[in-house]
Amino acid sequence: MPDRARSKSRPSRTAAGCWPGLILLLACGLDAFAQPAGPQLTLDSVNVRQEGVVSFSTLDLGPESRTGCPAPQFLLGETDDQSYQLCIDLASIQQVRFNAFTFTAYLLHGQAAQAWRYQITGNPAGLFRDAPVRVSFHVKAGASTLAGSVLMPVYNAAASNFISVDRQTELAYVSVSGTTPLQIALNNMADTLPITVTEVAISSNCPQCWTHLASGVSDKNPLTLDPGTGARLALSLSPSSIPALLAGADAIRSDVPHDILAITLTYHTVPGGTDRRQTILTRVRFGPGLLGLALALCGGIALGLAARYLLTGKLGREDERAAHAILSALVLGAVAELVGITLTAYGDSKLVLFGLDIDPRQLLPAFVLAMLVSGGTAVTTWVKDWFGKRA
Repeated sequence: MPDRARSKSRPSRTAAGCWPGLILLLACGLDAFAQPAGPQLTLDSVNVRQEGVVSFSTLDLGPESRTGCPAPQFLLGETDDQSYQLCIDLASIQQVRFNAFTFTAYLLHGQAAQAWRYQITGNPAGLFRDAPVRVSFHVKAGASTLAGSVLMPVYNAAASNFISVDRQTELAYVSVSGTTPLQIALNNMADTLPITVTEVAISSNCPQCWTHLASGVSDKNPLTLDPGTGARLALSLSPSSIPALLAGADAIRSDVPHDILAITLTYHTVPGGTDRRQTILTRVRFGPGLLGLALALCGGIALGLAARYLLTGKLGREDERAAHAILSALVLGAVAELVGITLTAYGDSKLVLFGLDIDPRQLLPAFVLAMLVSGGTAVTTWVKDWFGKRA
């Protein structure tokens, strides 16, 4: 009987011995929860130019050793009483799924060597473009709540194109005799963030018409557009002579493009914007260059003089020497070509021959114009009669 009593009492003593350890663990846990919590940070929703709203959620990541927030990596804001300073780390901005963006922020109090770290998520809604806005925030520390503000960027991946392009009123003229530089004016709208163009890709409706289509813009050599300003995108265009001339042979009218270039820009807002792509269409016309025009001019003059001689038996007027008639035809043909190019290329005038709006910078129109000028009235009348019979 005594042995049984002693054996039954052993579990009771063992359980009683565990209580001090459990009490100690519970005391440590309560002591941890009793440590003072950091300040609570909240950011108010902000309306962006009446085009959308951004709301914010804040995740407390705990304390971190930090004594300051040096520029330009950080954007700084502070409470109205200047007791707390809010630092936004620009290098931490990331675009995430569902059109949201995140960044890291730090809350500093006075000269303390410790800061509280937060992860903040912005949730945009609407059609606004990336822009800097002033956001109000609140810091709750103990029983007091302090208000402040910070100027910071907000983002919207669902917004439309950020770059505007001047309307193309005239077709770009590209000479087939070499490389032609072309500049396109790009504009960044006001009240937005700076834009950096990092890549330019060029495609064509007539790939065989080109040997080289390039731009100097790249990651190492970006093109920057500040808010409310513009910049010129420089392109280098090198046509393939024969295919380019053949592509424009049947497009006599000066307002008909020979090819259309699709210029795709890859860009992002600074800092932290997501990559975007925007395509710009540019209409171009091919030209033979000075040498080609000179050959067409000489050929047209020669044919016009020959036709005039066959129709009238003379190269020029009565008793005009042949050398003088040929020289006169050359001068008049060159003057007519120069005037035609000047009026059509640099003014609103058109050159119309037999009811057709022609471009004197093309081979066939230049040839026909020189032929009519050198042939005089006899050739012009014969051509009109020939067209009249065909009509």
